[in-house]
Amino acid sequence: MILQSDIKIKTERLTLQPVDDSYIDDILEHFTSEITRYMPFSPQGNRNDIVSFVNESKRTLSENTDLIMAALDSNGDFVGCCGIHNITKESIELGLWLKKSSQGKGFGTEIITKLVEFLENNFVFQYILYPVDEQNIASRKIPEKLGFTPFKKYKKIKDSATDLNIVEYRKYYH
Repeated sequence: MILQSDIKIKTERLTLQPVDDSYIDDILEHFTSEITRYMPFSPQGNRNDIVSFVNESKRTLSENTDLIMAALDSNGDFVGCCGIHNITKESIELGLWLKKSSQGKGFGTEIITKLVEFLENNFVFQYILYPVDEQNIASRKIPEKLGFTPFKKYKKIKDSATDLNIVEYRKYYH
């Protein structure tokens, strides 16, 4: 499948669409150190970093390797970001973050369920991977509910003082 910049993926309560410049302020406001506690990012509140992220997302979309999307509720309000990363014939990686006020409402499971369905219907691959810090219990429940199994554990550097202990979940297709 060739990804298009006007793609929209609808879940029961949300619309997922590629990030663009209109989401820079939402991402800047909500992509905080609290939100990224279990992610290999340490946001500095720098608008230029978010502009670079959006531009890189547009570039990788045009190269058909990644689809980074904003999740919007029925009012069009920003809920968070999700991504389909490193699309190859072997594997595809999923990722997700939600703003604080959107957590604990089932949006994560709803988004990942729909992304898995989208991939199954539009791409050919051997497995989907979903890396999660082992201490992030709420996020680990998502792949576990959806039939992913732990495949390996590894350390990932967050910053000079912090390592993450990643559990890589996988779902295989044969």
